Amino acid sequence: MKNTILKISLLFIVCVALLSAGGAVFAEDFNVQTNSATEVKNNQVILNGYVIGGAPYSSSVWFEWGATTSYENQTQHLSLYAANAPFSQAVLGLSPNTSYHFRAVFQGRGTILYGQDMTFTTSGEGYVGSSSLSVTKRVINLTSGSSSWQSSVSARPSDMLSFAIILQANGRDFHEVNVRDVLPSNLIYKGNMTVNGSLVFSGNSMPSVGIGTILSGQVAIVSYQAQIAPAVSFAYGITTINNGATVTSAQAGTQTALASVTVNKSLVSGASIIATGLTNNFLTESFFLPLLIIVLGLWFGFSGQAILWADKLKARIKR
Repeated sequence: MKNTILKISLLFIVCVALLSAGGAVFAEDFNVQTNSATEVKNNQVILNGYVIGGAPYSSSVWFEWGATTSYENQTQHLSLYAANAPFSQAVLGLSPNTSYHFRAVFQGRGTILYGQDMTFTTSGEGYVGSSSLSVTKRVINLTSGSSSWQSSVSARPSDMLSFAIILQANGRDFHEVNVRDVLPSNLIYKGNMTVNGSLVFSGNSMPSVGIGTILSGQVAIVSYQAQIAPAVSFAYGITTINNGATVTSAQAGTQTALASVTVNKSLVSGASIIATGLTNNFLTESFFLPLLIIVLGLWFGFSGQAILWADKLKARIKR
């Protein structure tokens, strides 16, 4: 009986030792790494990871991902039983032309391990890689005589402006490219719309422009003229006009670009002359004051002579 109890005790000690050793092996020999994303499209991606070492019982893996390293999202947790095992998961519903962070996560026996941070950038539908259709908008103040295209300019009411929407295809061709620009109420379209310097529309309404295909590495420039509304359309002081353009394509989806104009309407637009008595003009005042003294002197002088004449007249009557 004693031998049986001793054997059971020894077996229990050995099991505890083995479990402890297993835990030590897990702590020292297990790790997880984040591998590069694959099948990167405009709205989906496949995330990849790898577990280094043997998998303990009831271990699981998943991915954390988001627009920043705060990783606002998680994929579904998957059970993992194999040693040195790769794992992958698809993420859907992404935004086109957007950069995302992600990392692989491993959990087993109460321990959580994290892989390194990696990034990917969504692109065109059906295209794997980091291609993009870059879109920028620039403005120039023609009235001021400036020759520098900028993202923001200063202007005054009724100034004439020119806008340019610049598109560049990077890494691939982009098809069915369309440019649309809706001007705010205090910008008036003045025509002369061109694509790469060739006039395509000279009417009074703002059209949408179909560019078609922009080849990889090619640049397309859409430009037109607009005039700032008259002064009566603005309050006194500074008004900022934001003018956005929308570009769509089959591969890159919808993109926007912005240019702004700071309009300054002065509080005092002209000088007025208001009669207020004295004029603050030295010449005028230097003439007015002496004239006033002379008139007063004559009046007092005349008044004195009138008294003397009255006295003489009174004396003659008495005689």
